[in-house]
Amino acid sequence: MIRQILLVLAFLFTLDGSYAQVVKTKTIDNGSNGNYKAGAVTEKSLPDFVVYRPKNISEAVKKEGKLPILVWANGGCMNSSIHHERLLSEVASHGYIIIAIGKLQMTVEERVHEHTPDDELLKAIDWISKEENAKGSDYYKKVDLEKIAAGGQSCGGAQTLRVADDSRIKTYIIVNAGMGDMTMAGASAKSLENLHGKIVYIIGGESDVAYANAILDYERIDNVPVAFANHTTAGHGGTFAEEFGGSFASMALDWLDWQFKKKDSSNVFVKNDLSNYPGWTMKSKGFDAKRKGSTKQ
Repeated sequence: MIRQILLVLAFLFTLDGSYAQVVKTKTIDNGSNGNYKAGAVTEKSLPDFVVYRPKNISEAVKKEGKLPILVWANGGCMNSSIHHERLLSEVASHGYIIIAIGKLQMTVEERVHEHTPDDELLKAIDWISKEENAKGSDYYKKVDLEKIAAGGQSCGGAQTLRVADDSRIKTYIIVNAGMGDMTMAGASAKSLENLHGKIVYIIGGESDVAYANAILDYERIDNVPVAFANHTTAGHGGTFAEEFGGSFASMALDWLDWQFKKKDSSNVFVKNDLSNYPGWTMKSKGFDAKRKGSTKQ
């Protein structure tokens, strides 16, 4: 028993030494594959969300500068990110703070999932904005509020588009989702008009039930640059179950690194260099005004 207590305390101390606000922790894929081992935590002041973060935030900030933020909504609009935790942990391990809707779960069977309010992502943005300015917080002066992305899978993608008009959001990641002509989570095709930053759709091929709607969204978006990344055989479940989140995680990370860090991934999203993405296709439009068109699959 004493040994177990010491192990728990040792883990908590790795979370930047400022562990008083952390009330529950979990490690996915041994901390994931990035430069900074990641952990999933419950913050006392945000019990209905999970924060995926480098265990040692100060180390990451020292090397990266202030960390970008991703707020995340889940498939089914449900109150659990457990089905997406491998992707979210992987992205966090590369120097990101991710705030996902739903209480931290240790196992899938732990509880029954429920739907969440349409604008739940705004609570995550409000919280991290407050924490960034709160002395004594783990996040004080360590996150970049000018680099906030919003993303989600399936119904969570609709929740993302629901809050698309929030000026704090700089870019969007829509995974296995698309509005088409339907209404979901308070979002509709009309929500596309509220986009004010670059957006990427990450889709699982024609067997993905969101494929047709995502194509319609892509065709309709003309006010911001948009990329359409398509894993032709992944289906609606993407690669979330694979170690480190599979190629969906890599695609999301390439996008975030391009938007928020000095890593030019335009070769992937604009020039169709998919050498690291076998089985994927890509098209995009709006990234170069001179082109006035889209790259072809």
